[in-house]
Amino acid sequence: MSSAFWKNPLRGAGLLVFCVLLFAAPALCEGPPNPLCFTGPVDYTYGDGRLWINIQKKTVMAPKVVTYFVCDIQTTDPAALKSAVSYDETHSRKATSEIADRENAVLAVNGDGYGFRGTGIVMRNGEIRRTKAVVGFHLLMADREGQLSVGAHFDKKIDPQMLTAELVGNGVRDIWSFGPALVENGAAVSFKGFTAISTRGSVRAPRTAIGQLAPLHYVVVVVDGRRPEYSNGMGLPDLQALFMEMGVQTAFNLDGGGSTTLYFCGEVINRTSDHRERAVSDILFFN
Repeated sequence: MSSAFWKNPLRGAGLLVFCVLLFAAPALCEGPPNPLCFTGPVDYTYGDGRLWINIQKKTVMAPKVVTYFVCDIQTTDPAALKSAVSYDETHSRKATSEIADRENAVLAVNGDGYGFRGTGIVMRNGEIRRTKAVVGFHLLMADREGQLSVGAHFDKKIDPQMLTAELVGNGVRDIWSFGPALVENGAAVSFKGFTAISTRGSVRAPRTAIGQLAPLHYVVVVVDGRRPEYSNGMGLPDLQALFMEMGVQTAFNLDGGGSTTLYFCGEVINRTSDHRERAVSDILFFN
């Protein structure tokens, strides 16, 4: 992996100091093309002239302590956003870090956990792996230009095979079935009709979610939870509000709970709720 990786021990010394210390090539010293989605210190950073990742770890103390990571991800290459499954068998599972290592990922998170159920539309890197009922689930789509979109209005009357064919015809290369969709076209999405998981604000849990600010500019949020002295997790309304504050155009909640894992440059940097990585069926990653 060709990389410029830095875990910032001084919280905010900046990419410039990092580049000087490592005598990096000029291309590596160039920052990302757009302003970051957050202000304040950068705790982890990576840049290679094609992909820039800057991560901030945040802790909020009230009303309950919550620790979460905001990952600003920018690239010049639509192919930098990828997905991967654990192995060819539908229900085989591996740790997020194991799949990420295999794929030479720079940053990876758990995907939609399709291997834990038999429903939903599943498409990975152009390969259709499942076309089952979408009742109760929302869809996240990525096209070949790296654009994310959500489908939050599907019901039992829709033929999943016909829907999949339509999406493929529109250039979609990846489809995740989970949710809820959080933001669509810059507006908060109603959770009405979504039944896959509880959307009540009182339900705090570990969360994994992805959003998009602009073409090839993404935001990944990973919320730790179920560890009361460190982090109690976040409700979906609060997660939605966080993405809205950052001004994203699209945002989507992926599988969470014990599956929530944030892998960056060879290590898991969040604290999983099970105190170890849970084996998952798939990941979403950047490299």
